[in-house]
Amino acid sequence: MQRVICHWTAGTHRAGESDRQAYHFLIEGDGRLVRGVPSVAANSGRRLAAGYAAHTLNCNNGSIGVSLCCMEGAQQQPFRAGGYPMTRAQWETMVVVVAELCKRYRIKVTPRTVLSHAEVERVLHIEQKGKWDISRLAFDPSISGAAPCGDRLRREVTAAMASTRLPDIRPVSRDARIEVEQLLERIGEMIGRAIADGIIILIRAIGKRFK
Repeated sequence: MQRVICHWTAGTHRAGESDRQAYHFLIEGDGRLVRGVPSVAANSGRRLAAGYAAHTLNCNNGSIGVSLCCMEGAQQQPFRAGGYPMTRAQWETMVVVVAELCKRYRIKVTPRTVLSHAEVERVLHIEQKGKWDISRLAFDPSISGAAPCGDRLRREVTAAMASTRLPDIRPVSRDARIEVEQLLERIGEMIGRAIADGIIILIRAIGKRFK
C-alpha cells in the first residue's frame, strides 16, 4: 500500500451500509471505529480486485480509505458544518488509525502519502470534481483549508507514530465474515514478515561463514 486518504462521508454520525462498501475504515461520531466491507488487499497491486473500496476517483490502487462519519448537509462557503459536524473524538481516533496503518504498511508520512481527499487534486494531480473533505474542522474553526488541515493531520500522525505505544484501537465489524477476512489478512502479514526476517537471518549467517 502506498498511501492513506482521509475523507468524511457527508452523512450522519453512524456508518451506513453504503459507507461500509466505500471505505476500509470508518469512524463514527463518538470515535468508534467500524471496519468497512472491502479488504485492504483488494486495493493493492496493479489491478483492483473485485469488491475494492472505491473511495477516491482514479486513485484507489494502493490507497487505503479512512472516513469520518459526519458532515451531512455541510456547506463549504460560507462554511456550515450541518447537523452532524465532525467531532474531536473522530479526529483523534483517525490520527491513531492512520498512524497504525502507516506503521503496518511501512508508509512514510508525507503530503503525497498521508492526505485528505481535498488534497488529492492539488498534490497528486488527479481531478476529484470539487471534493472538499477534509478542509475544515468543525471542532476547531481556527484551521481552514485543505493544506492546513492536512498539515495538522500529518503532524499528529507523525507524533503518534513516535510514541512508545499507540492506543489499542481495534476495528469493530458488524459482519462476522469481515472479521474472519481481517484475521486472515493479519495472519498473512505476520507470515510474510516472518519469512522476510528468516531470509535476512539466513543471509547474515551465510555471510559470516564465508568471511
